[in-house]
This record gives sequence, C-alpha cells and structure tokens, in this order.
Amino acid sequence: MSGGSRSSSADTASNSTWGGGAQSVITAGVDVSSDEQLTISMPRMRSAPQRFIETWVDAVLGFLFCVVLPIPLYANDEPFVGPFDASELTIVATVVAYAIIWYCGRRLDAFPGAGINAAQVATVAVITYALIATFLLLMRLDYSRVQLFGSGFLSVLWMAVIAQLRARHLVRNYAVTPHAAIAAMPRLPTCRWLDFDDVRRRGLRVDAIVADLSADLEEGRLAALADAAIAGLPVLDRRYVVETMTGRTPLSGLSPNEFGSLLPSRQYLVVRRALELGLTVLFLPLFLPMLGVVALIVRLDSPGPVFFLQTRIGRRGRSFRMVKFRTMFVDVPGPSFTTSADPRITRSGRFLRLCRLDELPQLFNILKGDMSWVGPRPEAASLEKGYVRDIEHFALRGIVRPGVTGWAQINQGYAHEADAMRSKLEYDLYYLKHCSLWLDLVIILRTFAVVFRGTGAR
Repeated sequence: MSGGSRSSSADTASNSTWGGGAQSVITAGVDVSSDEQLTISMPRMRSAPQRFIETWVDAVLGFLFCVVLPIPLYANDEPFVGPFDASELTIVATVVAYAIIWYCGRRLDAFPGAGINAAQVATVAVITYALIATFLLLMRLDYSRVQLFGSGFLSVLWMAVIAQLRARHLVRNYAVTPHAAIAAMPRLPTCRWLDFDDVRRRGLRVDAIVADLSADLEEGRLAALADAAIAGLPVLDRRYVVETMTGRTPLSGLSPNEFGSLLPSRQYLVVRRALELGLTVLFLPLFLPMLGVVALIVRLDSPGPVFFLQTRIGRRGRSFRMVKFRTMFVDVPGPSFTTSADPRITRSGRFLRLCRLDELPQLFNILKGDMSWVGPRPEAASLEKGYVRDIEHFALRGIVRPGVTGWAQINQGYAHEADAMRSKLEYDLYYLKHCSLWLDLVIILRTFAVVFRGTGAR
C-alpha cells in the first residue's frame, strides 16, 4: 500500500487485545456454548518496549534528542530571551530540518522491504540540510553551522537506531482463518501467524485478524469477523496482507474488477514526466563525459559497435528501439536472454553490467519519451509475445512507460524463466497499484544500494 497507511493500520491494530474482556461477544457459529465464546476487550496500551517505538513517541523523543539536546551544547546564551539572532534562527532551522527528515523517513519506510536504514536517512538528511544551508546563505542570514549540522548527524543516528529496534524487536501476531491459509502467508521475522480457532480458545492477544475472504467462510465465522471489526479489531483480507508485506500483488484471484486500481494518477504521471525531463537535461553535462569515457572503453575492449540497439515493448504495447552500451562480442550465437556466466560477455561488459553503466544511454530513450527513470523493465519483442501468451495479465505492465530501474529490479533482479517472470509481474503490478513519488524515491535510493553491491546483474 502506498504512503504511510501500512504503518498506521498496523499501529492501530497493535493497540487491540483479543481475549480476556467482556465488552463484546463473538460467536464462531450459529449455536456456540458459553465456554467457547470469543471475547474482545477494549483497546489497551502495549508493553513499554513497544510503546517506545510507536510513531508519536518516536517523533517526540527524536525531537528532544536531535533538536533540543544540541541547544545547551552549542548555544552561546539562553535562546528566545533576547533579540532573535543566529542562535534562535539555528534552532528554527533544525526544527524544520528534523520535521522534514522524520516525515520523509516514515513515508519511505511505509513500503515492504524498504527498511529505512542509515544510508537512506543520510541521503535525505544531506539533501535537506544542504538546501536549508543554501537558503540561509543566499539570504545572508547568520547561523551556527556546528549546531545545524550536528543536529543533522543526530537525526541520522536516531532514525537508524529506531529502524533497527523496530525491525528486531517488534513482532506482530495475526489470527488467520481458515487454517489452510496459514501456509500461504509470507514467512517474515516480524510476523507471527496464529490459527483463528487456537487464538479463540487460548484467549491470545493479536494485532489483527487475517481472513481469506475468497474462501467459503461459514455464516457463523463471518458474523464473528463482523463483531471483531465492530469491537475495533482490524479484519484484513489475506490478499491485501500478502501484498502489503511482500510488495507483490498476487496473481491468484486478480479479477477485472481490480484493473482500475492499477491505473496510476494521471496528474502524478504528468508531473513526474516534467520533473524527469527537467532533471535529465539539468544533469546532461554530468552524464555526457561519463558516456564518452564508457564508449571509449567499449570501443577499445573488443571489435564492434559501441551501442547495442534492441526492439523492446513499451507503454501500451508500442515497440521502440532501446539503446545500451554493447557488453557482448559481436556475431556470437546464443539465446536471446543472458545466462549466468555467459561467455558472450566481454571483459568490460562484465564490469558495466555489474555497475549498471551499460544502461546509461537509455537517458536518450527518456528524453525521447519511450522510457522513464522508474517503471517496469521493458522486455525484448521476441520474448514479450511468449510472456503475454503464457502468463495471464502480463500485458498490464504496459500501463505506464517502462523504466531504467523498477520495483521488480531492486527486489528480484534478472529473470527470464516462467515462474520468475510471474513473480516479476507481481512486483510490477504492485508498482502500478502504488505508483507515487514516495515509492519512486524508495526505488531510486535502493537502486543506488543495488549498484554499489553489484547484485542482480548478469
């Protein structure tokens, strides 16, 4: 799901206690004896370690640590007592910077697998504090650089530590019905899937109920789910939970009724197109020397053209010529896809693929309008037909322009086998369903991490 809705729904669910109260009674069937009744108590506060990392506590304690703590260390006099000078201006600047970093961190952490870390927070912090410092410099305003950038360091440290605490110590319990659906739930260290009936008998505390609403649930169980929702305990559809926690929209059960949810906001696509054109033109002087150096390396490494052109399928099924740096020997027979340790790859080609530098010429495809920086990766025309024929809903990837990088690329990497392509399609459908500025930023930040690690390339 997009934005911060994942974390907010989970946090709301976490405040519910299932069992032990007498505010509402849920029956699991039409006729159930009193000793088999399911009770739900009023929401109650969780244990201290979990309260500590709740959103509002995180924000307040982070504010005290990142903004208030540096004041007595760096301030020359008592702030906000005399005239408004450099000390007060610096405090206001740190408040604004912290608010931006905290908000961006929460939004970026809302997507499955995003796992906000020190590198991502540092990137956001550097950009935020650099913009604020530039603004203060242009306005010729005096401020404490040590206090401002010291607060930035504390912000990165705080958010990285909180993210680690949340990932290691926050485990949520979910009651799943029917029992067979437990086997299909994702295996995650932060989730514990419990049987609905077992939870009912033992009066265990749960964060939410997960129900396979596509299954034929008996009338009594549907009534139990309705009573749980009325009592404030979230009841979630299994497909929604799987999608939220894995970043994949399951193909099983996908119906034409859901196709409308795969259409991104037209307004966002227009704004994004204008931004990526402007930024591509702006950074073109930086890209051109890199293109020249890589082109020279390719030309000297092996005989053949510098660029490799291939017909790919783009938006709405239209074909276009995608350009890349050549990374294979010319006129060497082989399959249309790249295999592991492919002997056709040149010496320089292995390095270019590892660092994704072979994709740089695609900025011309972006300027032309065939591609975007972020989107589903375009498939070769020779392979696309087979995928559309063999994999249901594969053509839906053509709703948006293909991208240089994408949600499937950073989560799965290279794929061409049928099962791997189905998984890749599920990632692409998730991207279409949740396409937004925040998801695009997550993809861009994680792409840099993938490039530095050199994973997923062939």
